[in-house]
Amino acid sequence: MLAVELRAFGGPDGLVLTELPEPQPGRGEVRVDLVAAALNRRDWWIRRGRKVALPAVLGSDGAGIVSAVGPDVEGVSVGDEVVLYPGIGWGDDESAAADDFHLIGVPGPGTHAEQIVVGADQVRPRPPGWSWLEAAALPVAGLTAWRALVTCGDAGPGKTVLVTGAGGGVATFAVQLGAALGARMLVTTSSTTKLERARSLGAADGVDYRHPGWPDRVGPVDVVLDSVGGDVWRCALACLRTGGVLVAFGDTGGEIGSVPIADFFFGYLRIQGTTLGSPREFDALLAHCAEASWRPVIDSVYPLAEAAEAHERLDAPDRFGKVLLAIDALRAAEDRANR
Repeated sequence: MLAVELRAFGGPDGLVLTELPEPQPGRGEVRVDLVAAALNRRDWWIRRGRKVALPAVLGSDGAGIVSAVGPDVEGVSVGDEVVLYPGIGWGDDESAAADDFHLIGVPGPGTHAEQIVVGADQVRPRPPGWSWLEAAALPVAGLTAWRALVTCGDAGPGKTVLVTGAGGGVATFAVQLGAALGARMLVTTSSTTKLERARSLGAADGVDYRHPGWPDRVGPVDVVLDSVGGDVWRCALACLRTGGVLVAFGDTGGEIGSVPIADFFFGYLRIQGTTLGSPREFDALLAHCAEASWRPVIDSVYPLAEAAEAHERLDAPDRFGKVLLAIDALRAAEDRANR
């Protein structure tokens, strides 16, 4: 099978298309012939130098067709059209993942390949009415947004939610999901183009975060969903109503943030950290998707052989939505054209 291996840390030129042996499913496992896969910020961080053994096949998101089933597998058959739950070993505690929880793709093989072997409990039916590309775009970013909004933020009718950094994968999902759930969604951005895109997806309004007084133009809100971190935390907390919650799931803008402690306790504020979500939350997300009219925003699609170019697109300032790999390009294109 063809796969893209990360052979050197640094730029996209460390990604190499190569031929690897066809994987075989073991006990309790299935093999999926991938039609499409998505890129996430995690892939970017690993490529830039996270300490992992090389070579490695990146990728945590994928959708495809089951092509082989190992012993002791029930409920999954060859030919099933599936989307992958990207987590391994979450455990039974809904409040947090188990200590050994990890994602598909590093340390194990990832989805930036023609085939992957996963546990049978990691495959779910492709959402009805969703294209292969849409299904592949969903798992990591969609599940992260779902848990942040629903489990941590209790978003719904009567709630106002601010999403920082409009245009990123999780942020885009959050706007769509929150609006579909009945919440009033606001965004921060530095681009009028991105603000208009966010409005078209369900955002009620937004502000330019380059303006020093932007929290005064937003608050009070019930929830802030933040993937930026750093200096944004002080402003994010200033937007919250009494008893509000800051839900943090990233630190792309800085690993250290400072907050005014007195404002924090006098305001009865909460900071909730989260990442990805449990299998049960993934099932709830898929149930929502089966009835929803919205679809993931796809920024761009590349063939597997152009994974390096796809990584470059992740850094583009004008990127809005998910960057995808069409692994079975013909099937993905035909499927998309028919929907």
